[in-house]
Amino acid sequence: MGRIDRRQKLALDEAYKLYRQIIKGEKQADLYQIAHCLTTLNEALTYNECSQFKLTKRLWQRNFDSLCDFLITSFPVCLVIYDEYGEMQKALKPITEPAKVEIHTEGLRRKTDIFTVDLDRLNPMTKARLENLWGTKGSRFLPQDFQNLECGEFCVPKNFLVGEEILSNESELGREHAYQRWWELYWQAYCAHGVVEKQVVQEEMHILETVWGNLYY
Repeated sequence: MGRIDRRQKLALDEAYKLYRQIIKGEKQADLYQIAHCLTTLNEALTYNECSQFKLTKRLWQRNFDSLCDFLITSFPVCLVIYDEYGEMQKALKPITEPAKVEIHTEGLRRKTDIFTVDLDRLNPMTKARLENLWGTKGSRFLPQDFQNLECGEFCVPKNFLVGEEILSNESELGREHAYQRWWELYWQAYCAHGVVEKQVVQEEMHILETVWGNLYY
């Protein structure tokens, strides 16, 4: 089973810590760290049902959506928008909803650095500005396109993080549970009687490593 490259990976608890620091303005946003954070969050949401422990999916999904919004409004991006049938929508025309936004960020070239978010899960001000610019400017966006957004009724207190206590607890306890489960699986794989049985166990180990990073300690 291949090992996770820790130089290009953030465990879920590390991703949450980074997200919290960015949202609270405690850390300068770094494009590559944000990409690693989004990758880990996406994997956690994808593999959530495969683990014995559960995450509060709506809160972790909100983190992912919020970082996608941050990526669109803070860095040069090219957006591809799809309708509900998976058909690509044409720029310079009104967006048909429901829609999914595929984010291609300047400076990120790997296939895993392409992220997709539902249009209606973006901040309402971002969504309104994006729809206007898509119809008048096209598919390429710059940070200055999203300056001076008026939040109006959507304003939230500065440094406010929805579900902060729950997310913090789940990120800490989740690693402990993952560590315990990984070692249970390690010994199951060691004692497996056949190749197929061993592969099934190793696949679950790999999923745990994908979300929680290095558990061999």
